[in-house]
Amino acid sequence: MNTTDAAMPTERGTVTVRPRRELARGATLTGVFSLSPVLIAVLWLTLPTGHQCGVLAVTCGVVVMGLLMYWRYRLSYAAVTRTEFVKRGWLPGFVRLRRDEIDSLVLVRTYRDHSTETSTQLLALDDEGRRLFRMRGTYWSETSVDAVVDALGIPTTVLPRPLTRREFFAAYPDSPYWYESRPWIGATIAGILFALGTGTLVVLFRVFGSGA
Repeated sequence: MNTTDAAMPTERGTVTVRPRRELARGATLTGVFSLSPVLIAVLWLTLPTGHQCGVLAVTCGVVVMGLLMYWRYRLSYAAVTRTEFVKRGWLPGFVRLRRDEIDSLVLVRTYRDHSTETSTQLLALDDEGRRLFRMRGTYWSETSVDAVVDALGIPTTVLPRPLTRREFFAAYPDSPYWYESRPWIGATIAGILFALGTGTLVVLFRVFGSGA
């Protein structure tokens, strides 16, 4: 089965799509431009001590982690075959459903956080109204979402007006992923990452930046 980042029909009723490539490119460039000044500064501070190898080793570890995340994202896809729907995201989790398990689809535009811009949300429900899977326009292009809808050929409800995230989750309470229904998780993870980054810099300065 051929796959691209856009919709690629391979046989009747079969399509494979990949998430937006620009997200991976943007994240990579952000990481490079954010870490480069820090790396240069730390290397400069360690010149008198000759501990550049330790700094470069830490940098290599960070780069490897970034490459693993990039690789994981590039492996993500969603596919509709004659009998199944399969979705592999870059976060842990894998969806494989028989097509006859999907009772209905909902297409709605939701406002982005703190913005008047909107993105598409595709929500698949079973016959009891429970979420089976969701495709967010943040990661999937409209072309890809439309291709999945067309390939599934299931009755689809298109909401006439955009909703806020709160309205969307209130209308479909089973639709949020576990981390979306707990906003504090994002703040906690951001705090932990900031603390780890700051702590790493402090350790580098103390271990490699002290004069001989």
